Amino acid sequence: MIAPATLQLTVKICDRPMNFPILQHLEKVLTQPEPNPYSPRTLFWFFLSLAFTVSFAIPVWKTAFSSEYIIMDDARQYLFWMQRFSDPELFPNDLIADFYQSAIAPGVSVFYRIFARLGIEPLILNRLLPVVLGLVTTAYCFAVCFVLLPIPVVGFLGSLLLSQNLWLNGELVTAISTGFLYPTFMAFLYYLLRRSWVGVAICTALVGLCYGPLMLVGVGVLVLWPINWYGWLFRFSQNRRDYIISGVGISVAIAVIFYYLSSVSEFGPTITVAEAKLWPEFGEDGRVPFFYENAFWSFWFKNSRSGFRLSFNPPILALGLLLPVLLKFRDRFPLVKQINDGVTVIADLTVSSIFLFFTAHILLFKLFLPSRYTSHSFRIILAISTAIALMLLLDCGLRKLRDRPKITAGLIAVIGILIIFYPPLFWKSAFPRKNYIIGAESGLYMFLQNQPKDTVVATLAIEADNIPSFGRRSVLISWEHSLPYQLGYYRQIRRRAKDFIRAHYTSDVAVMQDFVNTYNVDFIVLENDAFEAEFMTENLWFVQWKDLAEEAQEKLLSEPPPILLSERDRCTIFATNNLTVVSAPCLIQGNSGT
Repeated sequence: MIAPATLQLTVKICDRPMNFPILQHLEKVLTQPEPNPYSPRTLFWFFLSLAFTVSFAIPVWKTAFSSEYIIMDDARQYLFWMQRFSDPELFPNDLIADFYQSAIAPGVSVFYRIFARLGIEPLILNRLLPVVLGLVTTAYCFAVCFVLLPIPVVGFLGSLLLSQNLWLNGELVTAISTGFLYPTFMAFLYYLLRRSWVGVAICTALVGLCYGPLMLVGVGVLVLWPINWYGWLFRFSQNRRDYIISGVGISVAIAVIFYYLSSVSEFGPTITVAEAKLWPEFGEDGRVPFFYENAFWSFWFKNSRSGFRLSFNPPILALGLLLPVLLKFRDRFPLVKQINDGVTVIADLTVSSIFLFFTAHILLFKLFLPSRYTSHSFRIILAISTAIALMLLLDCGLRKLRDRPKITAGLIAVIGILIIFYPPLFWKSAFPRKNYIIGAESGLYMFLQNQPKDTVVATLAIEADNIPSFGRRSVLISWEHSLPYQLGYYRQIRRRAKDFIRAHYTSDVAVMQDFVNTYNVDFIVLENDAFEAEFMTENLWFVQWKDLAEEAQEKLLSEPPPILLSERDRCTIFATNNLTVVSAPCLIQGNSGT
């Protein structure tokens, strides 16, 4: 309990007149509400927010255009097939290309296709988009914060903190589904707060067509929107418009869901939990680590697929957790009275995200991955909550320290340094996170580009991940493209990979002939150490399938040697310092009579 005398003293201190003109002006600039969203003061902080976003994007742009063979990590997985837009003959009968063409969000696909028709290659557009996505996200985040608490600095803080988090985690750099979800979802929240049913309808559709899980989170928000909470009590809104907005948004979401359900995938069904627990692909050393032994904390909080994934980067975002507490003390924090009633959208978003997180665990893999329902929305929640909490604390602090200008100036300076300069100072080269992959085998890419467009390449090398994007030719298997969620797709990849590993180390001509003829393989690319024992312990395929690693090691120790090893020199048609390209037809033609 706080003594009455202490409360009276606090009120007296907060009400004491300020005798320092500079600090008086500073308090006005920082904490005074601004009813006009187009005032010079508001526009100053708005454009300052955009300026910071551009400053974060510049290093990314420099990296993105630093090499001819460079691509964002996720883009080489989800966008490589879009080279078909400019050359439809690429990747004919390619299982991997067909799967990722069907897997990408339709809204993202249409967006890239439109620009491809305008002459902008998808892989080039992917490098240009992050700054655009960042600016739109910043603009709407500023607007959302300003609606909730009409103080321009709140909009600046919220948009800056969200931008720092997104650029630090590389979310916008992807410029695929996760990159598109932030501008569209922030727009959804803005139009919801403005009670624009047209805006909500359009943004619900955009979110759904770009990133389905966040649309479901938005549906949860719309369901809760007409409910007003008063402590532990609630009552339904008396505003008819709230029900119209909720109904329209949910109807649009249902239409998007029916669109997805009508687009039956040839690559289903989705893997079951029982089957996933038996496959090493979902183990700690697998392609998609999901199930861990004796790792409760990692599974529920840290794992990028199963956990909540709370991201407190920069660390000041943890302050957002205090907002519900601060809102309880209206007398101590006078600005609480200025907060829009729509601030309950933060609670709605939190409840919806957590509910869908646990629902996704119950229906594991049916609603994709549980973390996708919290990791993105919690970033938004923490950024907005922290901005409001900071303003409440700053306003109260300035009121209490009116007669202590040095302490006040120091407080403002410390807060400014922590917020603005923390990421670049403490993360240095890691901020912003660029996630770009630079292809190191330019000679190989040019060689493959000169081969027929129906060429199929088989390799266990990690370079298989880059060949479709840079070499523009099909690969039989690729670690990056071996997601095991859709069984109609992955069972074929799994069979291909195991057949290739066995053919890779076989000394039986019939096995090699059957492999080459079954999959119409033209080239086999070998790493220089592909037949050394260390390769079996380091290659990702063997780390995942340890039984096949043991089998391959046994074959290496036996006689005769593997066909690929004994015939490598004779059938080599191209080589770099690290890789050797072997003609698959040469292997079986030269040994057909053996």
